[in-house]
Amino acid sequence: MARFIRLRIDALYAAESLLDFWPPKSKPERVHELSGKQLGLFTVDLQQPYRLIFKPISDTSLDSLVGKDLWQLIKKIEIVGIEDTHG
Repeated sequence: MARFIRLRIDALYAAESLLDFWPPKSKPERVHELSGKQLGLFTVDLQQPYRLIFKPISDTSLDSLVGKDLWQLIKKIEIVGIEDTHG
């Protein structure tokens, strides 16, 4: 698991913005935004079924943005956990 965590953190660190992972759910990272109670959080695959969960950090409001417009403005993140988001 540590290897997958390191690979994903390195990929996120190297990205100019989250847009580097567009379209959502593309391999190998499979980044996607969560919904429902976890709206505003994003995940990236680790070792199934676990995912690295993170949230964007921004000086401006991202609430009105969606899709590519949102992903392009996300340049900083905070990792909030590792979990099975389906279980």
